[in-house]
Amino acid sequence: MPVLRSPRSAVAWPLSSRPTGAYPVTALSHSLVEGTPAPMQLPYAHGQAGVPLAVPDAPADADVLARTGFATRADLGQHFLRSPEVARRLLECAALPTGAQVLEVGAGLGTLSCAVVQAGCRIWAVEKDVRLGTLLLDKLRPFGPRARVTIADVRSVDLDGGLERGSVLLAILPFDWELSSALTEHIFASTHNVVRGLVVIPSRTLDQYRAAEGEGRGLRLEEVDGISRREFWPQAPAPLRVVSIERR
Repeated sequence: MPVLRSPRSAVAWPLSSRPTGAYPVTALSHSLVEGTPAPMQLPYAHGQAGVPLAVPDAPADADVLARTGFATRADLGQHFLRSPEVARRLLECAALPTGAQVLEVGAGLGTLSCAVVQAGCRIWAVEKDVRLGTLLLDKLRPFGPRARVTIADVRSVDLDGGLERGSVLLAILPFDWELSSALTEHIFASTHNVVRGLVVIPSRTLDQYRAAEGEGRGLRLEEVDGISRREFWPQAPAPLRVVSIERR
């Protein structure tokens, strides 16, 4: 489980002033994942209204995936959250109001996505790896209109067109520090509908922006928690931080 820590000093994250332009939002359909292996049947039960229930004794989805020999993509900084309990702890840190719209980038196997909807919020789950498309769609389908899935690079998605004002970014970003920096900067620069965020990022990402604190005042970053590298498959290669993000 993550170890709670005292918050550290805030960090200013410089924002790019370059406009990103408009892009079509991709609506996921089975045709988008045509030619990929059949989706695995990952364990979850259904309760009233088809809402998935927690299955404490079931193996974590990431552990099931690991046993299939799935090849993770280093270019995406790909690591999968193993524990729904950790997902719930992240939700506590995010302090989301009921009904909030949440943007998740790098939704992976949907572990955090499910926790968001089960907490009474709405999720827009964006995932670049097309191999995970059918699996993620099947995982979130029981939630109906409260869950939306897009298989695309978030940098090619019209976030302004798909998010309402006051939306929150909640994501486990790639464990490649340069990529996680680029994605965060893009999201907050391309839409003002995302007003704040809570992300898991490599400690180096935070360190780099702490070192560049005087170069821009676009975002305010604050470390609010720690999280073990062992909570992910494959295990994270470097220390991680749970960081809140607010606009200045």
